[in-house]
Amino acid sequence: MDEPSPDRLVHFYDELTEAQAVLKTEEYRAYLTKWGVSESAAANYCARFDPKRTGFIKREDICTALNCYPNPPAILREVEILTTDMSAKKRESILLLILDGTHKKKSKQDRLQEIKERIERVYGSGWNVFMADGRYWSVCSHKPGTNLVFVHKGMVYGVHQTPAPEEAERDNCSVAH
Repeated sequence: MDEPSPDRLVHFYDELTEAQAVLKTEEYRAYLTKWGVSESAAANYCARFDPKRTGFIKREDICTALNCYPNPPAILREVEILTTDMSAKKRESILLLILDGTHKKKSKQDRLQEIKERIERVYGSGWNVFMADGRYWSVCSHKPGTNLVFVHKGMVYGVHQTPAPEEAERDNCSVAH
């Protein structure tokens, strides 16, 4: 991964802390490496964000160190969410990951495979990714909090994580577009 932009670094923090005010420095460092940031770069970022070595990072520490106070990325305004049960920051992260992958000069199959691999590197295994141009109908089972279907520039994209077999019956979703 190329070095992430300052607003992307803040976004990673926001996703991890949707339900808490501070984050352990080590947890943020590990999360950066999941996103493809090198170990040394992640350690350097964390040293900048926690210069007193308290072991904790606040959002304002990151924003101040980077001189970056971001708003949601503009590209997200071009997205129409059809259905989702994801938390807001996780949804934004996955949208950014997918949209970043769609601009690559590869076949659709190769782009989807790369997107799937990147999602699984961050969020664990069992993810399904699809894209459709035109109408589609879908019924699937997914883990709660992992379903997202959206339209971007006329193309429909969807992701969900497959549940364990014993959970499959109770976590169904249906989508038509």
